[in-house]
Amino acid sequence: MSDTANAASIKDRMKDLPDAQKEKIRGWCMYDWANSAFSTSITVAILPIYAIALANTFLKNNPDSFFSNFSASGMWAFVVGFSTLLVALSSPILGVIADRMEIKMKLLKIYTYVGAGATVLMFFSFFFKDYDWLFLLLCFFIANIGFAGANVFYNALLPYMGDEELMDDISSRGFAYGYVGGGLLLAIHLGLLMATENSDVMIRLSLASVGIWWWGFSVFTFRNVPEPVIPEPVTGMNSRSALKMGVSELKKTFRELSRFKVLVIYLIAFLMFNDGIQTVLSIAGAFGGDVLGVSMITNMIVILMIQFVAAPSAIAFSRLAEKITTKKALIVSLVGWCFIIALATGFCALEPEEEDEFVYRAHYISGEDVYVISIMDGHELNLKDDDVHKEWNQTWGLRNGLNMTSAEIVSLSEAMKSTEFTLYIADGPASNGVSAKKVFGENHPSQIGDGSIDSWPDTLRDIIWKPLSLGIDLQWMILGLLVGIVMGGSQALARSMFGMMVPESRATEFFGFFGFIGKAASVIGPWVYFLMSTAVDDRMGVLSILIIILIGTVIMCWVDVEEGIKVAKEEDALRRGGAEEA
Repeated sequence: MSDTANAASIKDRMKDLPDAQKEKIRGWCMYDWANSAFSTSITVAILPIYAIALANTFLKNNPDSFFSNFSASGMWAFVVGFSTLLVALSSPILGVIADRMEIKMKLLKIYTYVGAGATVLMFFSFFFKDYDWLFLLLCFFIANIGFAGANVFYNALLPYMGDEELMDDISSRGFAYGYVGGGLLLAIHLGLLMATENSDVMIRLSLASVGIWWWGFSVFTFRNVPEPVIPEPVTGMNSRSALKMGVSELKKTFRELSRFKVLVIYLIAFLMFNDGIQTVLSIAGAFGGDVLGVSMITNMIVILMIQFVAAPSAIAFSRLAEKITTKKALIVSLVGWCFIIALATGFCALEPEEEDEFVYRAHYISGEDVYVISIMDGHELNLKDDDVHKEWNQTWGLRNGLNMTSAEIVSLSEAMKSTEFTLYIADGPASNGVSAKKVFGENHPSQIGDGSIDSWPDTLRDIIWKPLSLGIDLQWMILGLLVGIVMGGSQALARSMFGMMVPESRATEFFGFFGFIGKAASVIGPWVYFLMSTAVDDRMGVLSILIIILIGTVIMCWVDVEEGIKVAKEEDALRRGGAEEA
């Protein structure tokens, strides 16, 4: 889209497009609707929790197994990283081949069938008994290759949907379709799993339904999006010669990158800010659960919120881009990301105030000179899925109605300080002369600590969270709302801006690089967080992501979009005009 375009003209142009092109654009957008369910239900919401739980059970029951050398989450991370790496390494070569042979739609179909098929096979994991988790990881490994590989060719079709003036609108529509489609199926899954209390059959049906959804709706894409026409395509090649040509052309592309200086600068900026964004999305759940104590149900609700907020946000940012240019609108969304991350480092749980908010309560019976213990629901000995609580309760023999002496309560309160639990002591000698003594375990989410930036969440709790009674679940929902707003804009505009500066005649080749940069970011980013959180603390790990996005935002200032578009058009004219015209 040019800097002088306005919202009214873009809307009019979209309305006046030929019916065949409108149908093609809708078909292209439907692929985002089809495959986004994989990234929501499979990658984030259901499979990691289910597969890791099964793996942990296996590791506990088979301590001498080869797999006991690894953690369940570590094996999940390895599968994600390795499958992503394979696509990252192969996508540039496949992109070169697809730009010289009319096989973009064919490769899109192949990756889709492989990915969707492997996803459907997850239903049959129960046939493998103790190794059901391993079968699920294998299926996910194959499915993730299909998902990531298909996206390379799906993105590469974008320049063929319309000219650069329509690019923002079309790209944003695609993301909007994806957010709604993925969110809709996730909502169905959430309802079914809650209704059946997370039954194993329903979990596996939910996983398999993603593959059916993906394949079923992609039929609209295959039916309505034609294979882009390539002037003088290469024909009659076998797989070996095609691979040889791809490697040769890829080497040539690296040598020619100096001719696309603006695009190279943009790719560097994209590597930085996309690195940060993807890392935030991938570690948010772990940070929320482990550091802040966010509940699983709240996390799933927030994921749904992000999906449905991001859909209209993607369209809204495309309208903003029409008024202030794509580059400026993208920078606005990136500044928004920096603000959100800074806010997230200041999130913290409120300390319990009321008696019924404490896990353990001790009431003094003056006539008998004893304390009677009462326990919050879910912390009794019969809690099957919480070994930490069971071990704690068994050590002290804690149960509802247990009588303890004042000395035992004092000992209990001291021991409590090294845990994640809370204790409310009502009256009596153990309360140290106050009506109610409140004991907070140092690992309780409300206990911030003394890290390098821990004064920030402590300050926000005093001036915002506590006065407004915003507990951690509400804070997390605010985060989801804000993330949904900026995510729709940043993802759609980043893709469309790249598409503007890419020669249409080499679209798949360059989108292969685009995909490679994106996949590289998804491998590198989590390691930055891991190193910082290990060396300092988790909040510093999150802050390091803010710095990465900020660096990418600053580099964006050197991206001359108009110059990039000019170079792309010159490259198209050169390639389509032939050597004589050049």
